[in-house]
Amino acid sequence: RKHTAGEHEVLRHTPSPLAGLAEPYFPRQSDVLELGCGVGRDAVFFTQKGHKVIATDSSKAVIEQDLKHFPDLGIEFSVLDMQDPLPYPSGSFDVGYANLSLHYYSHQKTREIVKEIARVLKKGGVLAFACKSVDDFHHGGGKEVEEDIFVSDSGHVRHLFSVQYTKQLLEGLFNISLLDTVEEEYNGQNSNILRCIAQKAAKRGAFKKKVHLKYVDE
Repeated sequence: RKHTAGEHEVLRHTPSPLAGLAEPYFPRQSDVLELGCGVGRDAVFFTQKGHKVIATDSSKAVIEQDLKHFPDLGIEFSVLDMQDPLPYPSGSFDVGYANLSLHYYSHQKTREIVKEIARVLKKGGVLAFACKSVDDFHHGGGKEVEEDIFVSDSGHVRHLFSVQYTKQLLEGLFNISLLDTVEEEYNGQNSNILRCIAQKAAKRGAFKKKVHLKYVDE
């Protein structure tokens, strides 16, 4: 409904703050899988940086818009619901990227999604994502159906991430390179955002030395 109404059109031609933060961590000329690409702004940014991007979203409406707006950039836009098993072979991508698209699901489903992302990433592949944090003003808004997961009266689900929750979510799958929370303006509204950049562990339970490690107190 939001995409059909054009509520995010103002964002289409400006990359997100996460894109600029995360891209230097990507291997050069990466194969990137974006989950929840929305209006395609970050897919365009990564393509312009020399990466090959498959940009997916569960909204057929926004994918159709993206195909219309960006027909000649070589981006593969596709309708995909990340709640389902990802339709890609193991080890297909250098980067998994999700800006403000992982924070809609139950704890169990979120764990399943992260495991699927790890599966389709190559050894040492990068995961970069941002979610609304527990410090955001939405915390406590609506009915709490699981810890830090709220459903508004209109049915909007918000799964708010904490630093500790993120560490637990990635444990055994990824080595965290950056993990912090910042205040950002998104579509005319200030929000508190948790940002994470991590590298796929060589094998489950094996951790290499962390680089550029940055944590904030909860």
